[in-house]
Amino acid sequence: MRDERSSPSRVRIAVIGSSRVGKSALIVRYLTRRYIGEYHSNTDLLYRQTVPINGTPIELEVIDVSGSNLDKFPTEQIQWADACLLVYSVTDRTSFEYATEVLNILKKPQNSSPAHNPATSGMPLALLGNKTDLDHLRQVPTKDGQSVSAAHGASFSEASVADNTGDLYRCMDKLLAEVRTPQRSRKFSVTKMLGSLIGGQNNNNQTTRGSVVACPRVPTPTRPALAAAAP
Repeated sequence: MRDERSSPSRVRIAVIGSSRVGKSALIVRYLTRRYIGEYHSNTDLLYRQTVPINGTPIELEVIDVSGSNLDKFPTEQIQWADACLLVYSVTDRTSFEYATEVLNILKKPQNSSPAHNPATSGMPLALLGNKTDLDHLRQVPTKDGQSVSAAHGASFSEASVADNTGDLYRCMDKLLAEVRTPQRSRKFSVTKMLGSLIGGQNNNNQTTRGSVVACPRVPTPTRPALAAAAP
């Protein structure tokens, strides 16, 4: 029987943002230190890897929420996660407005937001403006990101995934460190559903290689659906 005391703590992060803001490139850069350039997917992707945080191994799962359907709020992905990273491009004002909208919904009173349940209360949030290497095309001033993040209790960073700036790693490390332990109870698990695909029984605590698998949808929670927020 597996000794849970010797197993790494598990942290789940939902990365949310519009298409072409660099979410996938950001995740791959953080996990592998490699840059994949522009990447677009019409489905969610689940990444899994063991990473060291402050000298402690953390079993990290990151769901890259597809930005191809912005009309559907990612309620299930948020309820699955321990923390959320909202990503926008400093060259795209519309992507910033979408990230702001998600923060607004997350911070609505509990009974008026579709994303709220006891497990998401007090969830660590971070807002990151990507593509600072394209500052000559900037549409979102730094002060706008600072203002929105402060108003919603989220940490704020700007970074260039392409240039591999240190702010990217500091943002992710801080978000992981903020996640409360022991882990909150969950109603459902992406990992359980996909365990046979991502090799959940044989991760061997690798720190340089991980897994990624297409995730068409997060399983529906085994409880009555929450009412949608009033317009």
